Amino acid sequence: MEEQLTIEKLAEVLQESNLILLKQVLTILGPDRTHTILTETLHYEANGGMQTKDGTRRRTPGGTFFQLVRDRVTARERRRLFPSPAPQHHQSPASVQPHNLPQVGAWDELQALVTTLPQGEATVKVTLIGRPDVQAVHTRPTYVAFRMQGTAPRSLPKGLPPVPDQQPMTWLVCIALRQWNRVHESLAAHADDKLIVEGHPVVAGDGTHVLLVQSCVSMLQQRAQKQARQQPPAEP
Repeated sequence: MEEQLTIEKLAEVLQESNLILLKQVLTILGPDRTHTILTETLHYEANGGMQTKDGTRRRTPGGTFFQLVRDRVTARERRRLFPSPAPQHHQSPASVQPHNLPQVGAWDELQALVTTLPQGEATVKVTLIGRPDVQAVHTRPTYVAFRMQGTAPRSLPKGLPPVPDQQPMTWLVCIALRQWNRVHESLAAHADDKLIVEGHPVVAGDGTHVLLVQSCVSMLQQRAQKQARQQPPAEP
C-alpha cells in the first residue's frame, strides 16, 4: 500500500521550509497530482537538477518542485497558488520607469533563498496599531484575546518586491489581564482612541498568527504621558 503523501513528507524530501505553500499545493492539486510532480522533481534532481531561468545556478529541490507546479497547473490554480503582486496605485504611469519595476520572479527568488541562506539570530517583536472591537474581547481568568486584521503598507522602500496580492493577515492578540485593565477604559470611552501593542509573534499549529503582547498602551494615554514629561516642573 502506497504511503500517504503529507506536507511533512514533502518538506523532508524537497528540503523545503515553505510549509504554507506546500500545504496549498497539496490541498489544491490533491495527493495524486502532487505525487506526480514530486516524482518529476526527483527525476530532475537525479539528472543534474533544474537551472534557474537566467542559467546562473541550479534550483533547490523545492524551487524545482514549485517551478514544475507552475508549469503543470491550470491558469486558475496558478493564480491561487502564486498570486500576482498587488498593483501600485500611488504612482502615475508616466512616473514609473522600466528599470524601477520589480522583477517578475522576485518572490520565487526569495522562496529559493530561504533554503540556501545560513541563519542568524534575532530578537523578534511585532507592533500592531489599531482599534479592536471592544465588544468582542474574550476575557479569560488571566488574559484577554481578540482579533485584529492587518492592512497593506502604503509604500515600501524602492527595490523591495511588491506586497503579494493575498488575504490580509489576521492576528489573534493575547494581552495579560492586568495590562488590558490599564487601557480598556480609555478605548471604551473614546471612539477615536487606538491601541498600540508590541509582543512576540507565534504561528500556531493550524497556521493562526498569534501575538503574545509584552507591552500595550492606548494612543491617547501615550500622548498624555508625553505631554506630562514635557511640562516644566512646578515652582517651589
